[in-house]
Amino acid sequence: MNILETIVLLSVLVLFHELGHFLAARAVGIPISQFAVGLGPKLWSRRWGSTTFSFRALPLGGFVEPQVDSFESLQAIPLWRRLAFYVAGPIANLLVALPLFGLLNTLRSGLSFHGLFVAPFRQLSEASRQFLGALADLVGDPSHLTGLVGIAVDGGQMVASGRGIELAILLTISLGLMNLLPIPVLDGGQILFACLEAAFPRLVGLRPTATVLGGLFLTAVMVYANVRDIDRLWG
Repeated sequence: MNILETIVLLSVLVLFHELGHFLAARAVGIPISQFAVGLGPKLWSRRWGSTTFSFRALPLGGFVEPQVDSFESLQAIPLWRRLAFYVAGPIANLLVALPLFGLLNTLRSGLSFHGLFVAPFRQLSEASRQFLGALADLVGDPSHLTGLVGIAVDGGQMVASGRGIELAILLTISLGLMNLLPIPVLDGGQILFACLEAAFPRLVGLRPTATVLGGLFLTAVMVYANVRDIDRLWG
C-alpha cells in the first residue's frame, strides 16, 4: 500500500509540473490541445474548450501539447513565450517544495513566521545544491542511480516510517531540476534548442535527430536504473 501511495504522490507532483506549463501557456497566449498526466493508454479524458485533459496508465511523466499544426507553427511563436512555457513546469515543482518545507518546519518546531515564510527558501536552495552535487557524482559513478522501481520501494519505506513530507520534497525538487537538464526531450533541452535555433537558424534541422537520441538515452538510463533496482532489492 505504501508503494501505491508513493506512485500516487509522484503522479500528483507530475500534475503540478504539467499545470505549471498549462498556466504559463494560458498566461502568454499559447493555445493548448492536450494536457496529460502519465503516459500510454488513457484511463480518463475530458474535453474543456479546445483542450483535452487526460490521465494515462503509466505514471512516468506527462505532457502539455501546444495547439499547433506543424513544427514551423510552433517556431513562429515568439521565443520569450516558448521559454516561459518550457520553464514553468520545473519552476512549479520547485515552488511546491516551499509550502512543504513550511509544513515540515511547523511539525518539527511549531508554528512560526520564520519557519513558514523565511526558512523554506534557504532550505530549497540547500536541497537543490545537494541534489545537483549528487547528480554530478552519478556521472562518475552511475551505480547509485535509482529508477521508478527504487523510487516506489524506497519511497514506500519512507511513507511507512512517517517521512511522507520529506519524500514529497525530495521528489518535487528532483522533478524540477531533472527536467532542466539540457536533454532534448526534457524542458531543459527544449529551452536550449529554442535559444540555439533563434541564434543559429540552420540548427533547426538537427532537432528531430537530437530528440530521438535524447529519448533513446533516457530510455536506456531508465532501463539500467530499474534493472539495478531489481537486483539491489530482490537479487
